Amino acid sequence: VLWLYGADHQITEVGAMNIFFLIKKRDGSGNELVTAPLTRGDILAGVTRDSILEMTRAWQSNAGPGAGVVKNMDVSERWLTMGEVLEAHKEGRLLEAFGAGTAVVVSPVKCIMYKDQQIELPTGEDAGPVAKHVWNTLMDVQYGKIEHPWSVVI
Repeated sequence: VLWLYGADHQITEVGAMNIFFLIKKRDGSGNELVTAPLTRGDILAGVTRDSILEMTRAWQSNAGPGAGVVKNMDVSERWLTMGEVLEAHKEGRLLEAFGAGTAVVVSPVKCIMYKDQQIELPTGEDAGPVAKHVWNTLMDVQYGKIEHPWSVVI
């Protein structure tokens, strides 16, 4: 279930997870990774969400674990509407969508059914390259393959 809010159908969460969308910018200058902000109090401020945001923002400056693979990607906490998602899909700019949470870490979204329209994600059954890189990097930190302040080897 994709949870929507308000008359403009702002995307909040998917099931009990945070949701991220990767959308190509209209001007072609790169991509934007978008998730809902915490400003209203209806979004889970989870550790996995925070870790993904911190990690992907560090990638913007070519820093942190996993840096150098994902380029030209802005990271935004803003309200994304279903109208924007539909438009990006129709224009071929909707690249990926994935849920994120403690239990699954990252879970790809295959399609979204909205007002009798089926929005197929180009990644299909698989996680897209950004979601895969997020998952791999978080797992490498968690299992001590990458040194990081989030992980303490015992």
